[in-house]
Amino acid sequence: MHKHGVVLVDKHQGISSRQVVDAVMKALKVKKAGHFGALDPFATGLVCVGIGQGTKLLPYLNDRPKEYYAVIGFEMKTDTDDITGLPIEQYPQVEVDIKRVQQWLNDHKGWFTQVPPQYCAQKQKGVPMYKLKRADKKVAPRPKEVSISESEILSFGKDWVRIRIECSRGTYVRAIARDIGSFLGCGGYLRELRRTWSEGFSVEQAINLDALAQKVNQGRDVVIPLLDVLKLPTIRVIQDGVNGIREGRPIQISWLLDDCEVEEGGRVAVVDEEMRLLCIATVKRYEGIFGYIERGFNV
Repeated sequence: MHKHGVVLVDKHQGISSRQVVDAVMKALKVKKAGHFGALDPFATGLVCVGIGQGTKLLPYLNDRPKEYYAVIGFEMKTDTDDITGLPIEQYPQVEVDIKRVQQWLNDHKGWFTQVPPQYCAQKQKGVPMYKLKRADKKVAPRPKEVSISESEILSFGKDWVRIRIECSRGTYVRAIARDIGSFLGCGGYLRELRRTWSEGFSVEQAINLDALAQKVNQGRDVVIPLLDVLKLPTIRVIQDGVNGIREGRPIQISWLLDDCEVEEGGRVAVVDEEMRLLCIATVKRYEGIFGYIERGFNV
């Protein structure tokens, strides 16, 4: 079974992303793992867990969008901007103006500035803001640039709407719910949230934690190998190249076993003759040099 790569988990409601990571580590008996983006405990869906050297892959997956299905309620506001929080304002007579919801979505296609929820992972004087809020401290989340590439209204009722959103990494769907409600002049909070796409993978490729443990016990592989996650052009090097890369030297054209048509500045996955990942490199050809190591791997 692969010990380096990514495991795709369909998280159930009521557990944290950290608990998902802990369960994966226990099932696979690995000492190093981390998720590629937290999902709130009340939410369900795809959590990508890097294990072993797979924890180094996140910077190369950042530009891949995330997709969510969300149910937004408008009859109240909560202090967390989701259903788990305490109600702070009530709007029992609200009726959704669906055209205004669509207007907000139209106005926020592309990049825009978003203020995260007060219960968020941003740090204030080194402490996560959600911890400060739980201690009844004042917080001031810093605005950030986020992007919605696609959105659509799927269904709606008197005081709720169900939408699909494709957005950039770091976008808070809870803040979207809050801001749509503010635009309508009423409440706005998440009743439900499910992540269906992340880091280039679909939740349909994922399994729940019980199924994962069962597969591992049966000796079946649940880890997506590093190269399959990266989806980069791959080039092999001879043993001299393996040694040189381990020493951190620039990659020499004379080391290459394969032709490579990647443009200048592009990335390649460099492997040994047994297809084990050695590094991700940036192509910069110059006087016998093919490129430079961007991140090394030890598998």
